[in-house]
Amino acid sequence: MLRAVSVLCGESQSFLLYTTARRDAYKLFRNTYASASTSSQRPRKIKKYRTTVLTSEASQASHSPSVHSPPPAQSSPPPTPPSQSPRRSWTVAAALALTASVGGIYFFRKLSEEENKIIPSEDAPKKNVEPVRTPIPASADHLPRHVQFLLVGAGTASFAAMRAIRSQKPDAQVLMVGSEYQLPYMRPPLTKELWREPDLDKVTDLDSLTFKQWNGRVRSLAYEPSAFYTPVEQLEERGAGCGVARGWAVRRLDVARRRATLEGAGGAGGTHTLTYDYCLVATGVVARRSAALAGARGAGRARTLRTADDVTQLAARLAGGDVQRVAVLGGGLLATELSAALAARLKDTGKTVLELYRESSPLASILPSYLAEEAARRLQEAGVTLLPEADVVDSRVVDDKVLMRLASGAEVEADYVVECVGTEFDPALADASELEVHPELGGVVVNPELQARPRVWAAGSAACHWAPREGRRRGALHDHAVTSGRRAGDNMLADMLGTAPAPYTHPHMFWTDLGPDLGYEAIGTIDSKLKTVGVFSEDAVTELRAHAAAAGEGDVGGPGEGAAGAAVRLEGGAAGGRRYERGVVFYLEGRRVVGVLLWNLFNRMHVARQVLAQAEFEDLFEVAKLFALHEDE
Repeated sequence: MLRAVSVLCGESQSFLLYTTARRDAYKLFRNTYASASTSSQRPRKIKKYRTTVLTSEASQASHSPSVHSPPPAQSSPPPTPPSQSPRRSWTVAAALALTASVGGIYFFRKLSEEENKIIPSEDAPKKNVEPVRTPIPASADHLPRHVQFLLVGAGTASFAAMRAIRSQKPDAQVLMVGSEYQLPYMRPPLTKELWREPDLDKVTDLDSLTFKQWNGRVRSLAYEPSAFYTPVEQLEERGAGCGVARGWAVRRLDVARRRATLEGAGGAGGTHTLTYDYCLVATGVVARRSAALAGARGAGRARTLRTADDVTQLAARLAGGDVQRVAVLGGGLLATELSAALAARLKDTGKTVLELYRESSPLASILPSYLAEEAARRLQEAGVTLLPEADVVDSRVVDDKVLMRLASGAEVEADYVVECVGTEFDPALADASELEVHPELGGVVVNPELQARPRVWAAGSAACHWAPREGRRRGALHDHAVTSGRRAGDNMLADMLGTAPAPYTHPHMFWTDLGPDLGYEAIGTIDSKLKTVGVFSEDAVTELRAHAAAAGEGDVGGPGEGAAGAAVRLEGGAAGGRRYERGVVFYLEGRRVVGVLLWNLFNRMHVARQVLAQAEFEDLFEVAKLFALHEDE
């Protein structure tokens, strides 16, 4: 007893608990004789045409309310207890007080030893704690000891490789290993179609996410349902099929011994070593973080958007009442897609979207100036507030507002910030596995057949491959992930069957949307630093006030004979007040076409591929006729 009291006297809070316990003992004594108290008490057609031709020389655009709990109701004082013998009453009181004191001491000691059982009061601040997730399978004991094909990464490239392998060898045994917790899914809808889903902020099962395509068809975000895959626990026993280890990561490859070391995300599930016959590295990329937003991130007011989980968390955050203005940092493809999608979702809610970027116009790194300015107008019409030439150098959070300081000294305010400043390759696995990484471009260096080392291939944005005309390059878009993953799968199987592998020569291609009225597709090298020639049907260029010149011979891309009407050529690509609806843009290196962009033109990519294959032409105006600028799809 004395020992316990000495502990109490050494700690002020403990002493308060002790004295409170004593007071409670007397209350208990008084209430023993009292009466029982009462119980306490959520597109269109365009007519036949005159033609506008725009050329631009190679440019040097830089790419570069608190809630308080009500006070407890005060109960009426207990009635006066019946009279008792004084000596007996005080004896009982002393015994009860002593018992309560010892009990209070014991309770305090247990409380101190088991802090995790303390329930905070309603007024206590609540921290945002990420839920602990369990990998699938939950234990390393359920992973196979050997697989024929190990696909490191569970994204688009790995899925395409798996399809290629199993379409030719149905009895193949394939294990995909991915750090995310959902089944393989497509990423393009994350910044576009998915934001049209009304219940996006309420989704809890990421594998059930769906979106509506342009043709009205509802499609699952996941490539295949869970029934398509073989449970990882049964993969070794069955000997065939495809399993997906979710929430797992490959930490190292021992290429010489064909071994892989796996670890559960966050250390859950333990570690595991397995052997493989063939391996594909398709780990993808990670979102780049802006150092200037460290302050906002630390306060939980900024995030990247790379995964389906990121999307649902952002949607839930925007649905809350504390976010009235969301800022999107970046001026590239994903940033502009997301800005347009968020503006459409938040329309008529009173909430606003701000997009800020370093360049003079959004998409300035890929579009000629007149189309970059057109893209800016379309975003503004969609409800996006634009802040060009905004270089964020620091951030802080004051009264739940993010204050971003610009290089100019000005401050921009938002309630939440989404970072869309690019992606980068994480070399950790490659370094641990002694795979060569390109020092400038990033990615695992592979040969034309996408092979990095004996029985090891790489695909998607994890591969730095050789292109016949462009040299070394690393793609980071969906189409490249599909085609390179398929080629790698074909070549892995060719190695198994002893047949010749095929080189990867597919030109990179992408498509994007800026709201319901503007979409464009591009293939090849799309870089605003290159010289461009744009050809548009004149009926598709409104408010045209050009210094017209008669059609005649001139530079590559000049108007040729045989047009249905006179042509207009605009030097330098100045946009003025014009609106561009439909057209084609050629990107040139010398006289060779290295890229083609189709502005609001669809189902013509096969023509663009043929143009790239031939590359050199005498008259690009005549080439533009192949795209039928005046016709609907």
